[in-house]
Amino acid sequence: MKLARVVGTVISTINVPVYDDRTLLLCDLVAPDGSPGDGYLIAVDTVGAGAGETVLLIDEGNSARQILGATDAPVRTLIVGIVDVVEVAPGEGQAEPRAGAAPTRPTRSRARARPGPKPARKAASTAEEPARRTRRRRTA
Repeated sequence: MKLARVVGTVISTINVPVYDDRTLLLCDLVAPDGSPGDGYLIAVDTVGAGAGETVLLIDEGNSARQILGATDAPVRTLIVGIVDVVEVAPGEGQAEPRAGAAPTRPTRSRARARPGPKPARKAASTAEEPARRTRRRRTA
């Protein structure tokens, strides 16, 4: 997933049918601190985002097609959420601030259902060796 800021709309009068009645938005990628990222993406809007809003993009074709319910559609990038706030722990994952970068700030607030609290994780005994995840191969 990627963070981006909506900067415009893309109008296409001739396109494949999967794009009919869908809005294409031009999104500039941004870093978690709100500074400009590298590049831009054109994304199909699934949440009703508007210009200037910070959005959450999914940039993986198979996932995008599953969300749209169109397994053979030529779609790669979707807007799947509108970001209210990005919180980064102090000193963690922060790049050097770029000159002239705007600070991260909340975007237009929308009412949403919030997920419940996460279940508590089991504390592992220090004497136990951590469990290793193994990959199972499918057999026909």
